[in-house]
Amino acid sequence: MSKFLLLFSVLLSISSFAQDIAHARKVVDTLTSPYFSGRGAANQGEKKAADYIASVYQSIGLQRFNNSYFQTFTSPINTIIGALSVQLDKEPLIAGKDYLVDAASGKISGTFQLVWYTKENVPSKKQLKKLIKKDFFHNKFIIVDEEGVEEGAEIFQILRQNAVEASGVIFLEKKLTQHLSKTNKEYGILHILRDKISTNHTTITLTIPQEFLPNYQSQNVIGSIKGTQHPDSFIMLSAHYDHLGRMGDAVYFPGANDNASGVAMLLNMASHYMENPPKKSVVFIAFGAEEIGLVGSKYFVEHPLVSLHQINFVFNMDLMGTGIEGAMIVNGRVFETHFEKLKKINEKNGYLVQLKKRGKAANSDHYWFSEKGIPAFFIYLMGGITAYHDIYDLAETLPLTKFEDSFRLITDFLNDL
Repeated sequence: MSKFLLLFSVLLSISSFAQDIAHARKVVDTLTSPYFSGRGAANQGEKKAADYIASVYQSIGLQRFNNSYFQTFTSPINTIIGALSVQLDKEPLIAGKDYLVDAASGKISGTFQLVWYTKENVPSKKQLKKLIKKDFFHNKFIIVDEEGVEEGAEIFQILRQNAVEASGVIFLEKKLTQHLSKTNKEYGILHILRDKISTNHTTITLTIPQEFLPNYQSQNVIGSIKGTQHPDSFIMLSAHYDHLGRMGDAVYFPGANDNASGVAMLLNMASHYMENPPKKSVVFIAFGAEEIGLVGSKYFVEHPLVSLHQINFVFNMDLMGTGIEGAMIVNGRVFETHFEKLKKINEKNGYLVQLKKRGKAANSDHYWFSEKGIPAFFIYLMGGITAYHDIYDLAETLPLTKFEDSFRLITDFLNDL
């Protein structure tokens, strides 16, 4: 090859990957924008995200199953949607920054007295029973301060579960981390940063809007490319696209790393394999309702669009926006042969500083596949940022440090299956 052709080839490769990273950033910017409301139940955010992904599938040219990119299903979910406010005495707190409403919280509004329990002043079980009998906890919020408390302490378990039937419970946190819930309580539940509340506060005034949706509809977004040599053998690439949605009217959780980054990787791979036809068929699945409890992937495994026996491998991608400390491969200790193959590819090419492995874990959408005996990995990148399940998981601060090298690592591995 002449020096000119070699240089042209290198520049073309760099340009191609530069375009990949530019497209990835566009996907992350899009999915984290206010229009998608955190890709949850509020404002049809998750449905809007699904429609967006389907439109990208169509532009790429992915094939549909049963004449649709969507596989719909339902799940219960509790939502905190509407006008939200919290103040301690007369000091307003900032939603998302100072406090979070627990995903299982009930609807509540009013002013309530505060009762603070620490390891120093927690009542005995006998004293607690007397207080309950006197209806002491009526119209009160209890603050459960577990700092220095021995794990599993019975009285604190009673307080944590609000067996005293207080109007609400407040948990003190060093970092605010949100989640979703399929159930709801009949009382208010808050998580407040420890440095935002003190024993000098005597009352809390709040409005928590809450609505329970017993049949919330979500959907998986599925497309495929037919293999050139083994069309009846399938490799599955997946990433969940949903996130935590909104908390009240003013706050939404962008979810840049979790998991707009994984969706960006999924869509880049779809474009790559459309331009470089694979030997085996590849199915691309953007799973819905992962944050509620891996609901979308469970539904797919129970209602597969291809025979599970024909699936050769599942590669699930989540938290793909960092990578300075390498990657973790969940199920690496379960499917050792596949892990060694991935490790050798990484060491040969120097893609990531390290690949760590762990055993089985129900922490993303790979889980239901491996439970059926299908080889499946879940990769997530490590290091770089600490934002997770909070309002700070932003597109503008997501570095995508090892996005391109992770792309190369995964495609090299898949091409060798």
